[in-house]
Amino acid sequence: MTPLLSVIIPTFKRTYSLEKLLDYLNAQENIFLEIIVVDQNEPEFFKGSLALKLAKVIHITQNTPNVSLARNTGFKMAKASYLLFLDDDLVPHPSFCFEGISVFFKFPLIKSFIPLVYSDTGEKSAYNGIKDKMIKYYPENSEIFSITDAMSASVFFERSFFELTGGFDVHLFDFAKTSEDHEFFLRMKQRKLTLWFVPFVEIFHDEKIAGGCDLRTAGYWNTRKKCIRAIALRQRIHKQHPGKLSVTDFIQITRSSVLNRKVIFSGISNILKELNIMFDSIKESKYFFLKHKDKYFAPRVSFIDE
Repeated sequence: MTPLLSVIIPTFKRTYSLEKLLDYLNAQENIFLEIIVVDQNEPEFFKGSLALKLAKVIHITQNTPNVSLARNTGFKMAKASYLLFLDDDLVPHPSFCFEGISVFFKFPLIKSFIPLVYSDTGEKSAYNGIKDKMIKYYPENSEIFSITDAMSASVFFERSFFELTGGFDVHLFDFAKTSEDHEFFLRMKQRKLTLWFVPFVEIFHDEKIAGGCDLRTAGYWNTRKKCIRAIALRQRIHKQHPGKLSVTDFIQITRSSVLNRKVIFSGISNILKELNIMFDSIKESKYFFLKHKDKYFAPRVSFIDE
């Protein structure tokens, strides 16, 4: 039997939450799933009951941690006509996948969407954060609206529509170790590929679990370096003529890196450290871009087959 939905789960340095997620997926109601786990850990990282559960799904090993590459690899292995990219620290209720796949059949204009991903702060807080990114309402249902961007913790796609996006940028993740979702959804927007938000499909995100890219649990300066490097490279690649930064780009990088309330009121020494990280990131992003410029100058960038 051909699966209706392929669930693609990149995983790195997590065991308990991944095992719990597999249990929840195996308990999904009214749907036949294909579960693909892309393992970015060292060999034999998973043991015991979790190793036994991984033997019952499609378990792909990847030597180098790179979540963009993991998602693209999972896509290439997937057989279903619909995809769900799911982080390994989410907790789906038993009807989540069925509710998600039903959206495509009920609302034919929708080819990709995110559900309401909420944490301990609650559904209302998560909804308000997404509402700020609204573009327009769905023609026949004002609960649904298109959005500029989102996190990629949980996102549904029609298979052929995902191919049009070009997949996730493996090079940006190599460089910055984060922010692949911001770049991905920005590229979707530039290609006029609509991302919808469907608030009545919900999933819980356990933000207390360490692992993954560690932005929530790593030290402040490690996190800042990753984020600023991502901003610098993203400004280089998303332009009509990629590579060279304009005055506007420098202003945007400075605004995102330094000109915010938290940094400005953190003291002179911290401001200087942020500026050093920013200038280093701008310089390093230039050399990194030149190394991969043939990819970014391509008329229709795609990372799926890399």
